[in-house]
Amino acid sequence: MKNKDNKNDKRPIIQSSGYNGSEPTRVCPKCGMEKPISDFGYRKMGNGTIRNQSWCKDCR
Repeated sequence: MKNKDNKNDKRPIIQSSGYNGSEPTRVCPKCGMEKPISDFGYRKMGNGTIRNQSWCKDCR
């Protein structure tokens, strides 16, 4: 069972597909371009976890 007081519970879950040496990258499913994870942004899920957006900021 998870401890709800754990500070790590609020850390973003980053799903990335590559690494360019300085920042993880991922491919946007809409435009198909590989971009740094910072080009995607974050969203809060219904269960309280924070995850990165699927589409890049340009496509949203």
